[in-house]
Amino acid sequence: MISTAIIGAGTMGSAFYKGLSSQGKAGKIWLCDQNEDKLQVAPADRRIDNPASAGKTVECILLAVKPQSFAELMETVGNAWSGKLVISIMAGITMKTIAEATGASAIVRAMPNLGARVGHSITGWYPSSSVTPAQLKHSEELFSTIGMSVRLKEEAQIDGFTAVAGSGPAYVFLLAELLENAARDLGIDEVTSAHIARELLGAGSLLLNEKERSAAQWREAVTSKGGTTEAALRVMKEKGLSQIFSDAIAAATDRSRSLSHDDKSH
Repeated sequence: MISTAIIGAGTMGSAFYKGLSSQGKAGKIWLCDQNEDKLQVAPADRRIDNPASAGKTVECILLAVKPQSFAELMETVGNAWSGKLVISIMAGITMKTIAEATGASAIVRAMPNLGARVGHSITGWYPSSSVTPAQLKHSEELFSTIGMSVRLKEEAQIDGFTAVAGSGPAYVFLLAELLENAARDLGIDEVTSAHIARELLGAGSLLLNEKERSAAQWREAVTSKGGTTEAALRVMKEKGLSQIFSDAIAAATDRSRSLSHDDKSH
């Protein structure tokens, strides 16, 4: 694995580092952040507090900062990363913008998700034409270590992928929250309600472990004709849950695209 510095130890940066560490793949990984408290997830000899100096230590830069912080970051870095492989997991920041700001030509845009913390990220990525075969191999290994790796056909697909997979964990957590609230409305105590919601989401392991059935087929298997599940699903359909979800994905996709035109992110 090529030596890599993760720039930004926030939610995704630290999740990436923890995911790689749990897989025993952090031997050539450093974590960089100007906030020393956030660096506590990494051993002392794997911490860098100056983004500009990170380029002197590694061959690859993984940008895990908020899109709105990118311009300010580059003011301190200058062209220190111009000869590096730059992997960006910033939503909405195009490869063109990254190239202009960093001076780098070998760029990979990627979008992982919070599942990186437990080895179940889904990372969509797209490389520039200047990325070498060795750098492509490194990128795929990096993403595969923390979960599923999906190489996209074109950069334009990243915005939609961000809306579906990048933000996807939040949709799952919302479902758990709603299930928990429903249990509490029945008079079940708070702790038990939370446990019920978590265990219900555990049923999703059927999709991972028994792949002969699709999600739709598993839903049908649970839905008895004239039963309680059918009654609940009928209400969801009548209330337009499918359309609401489609509209939500479209809104997230539009927001990802708009970030590249937001003056604060340039």
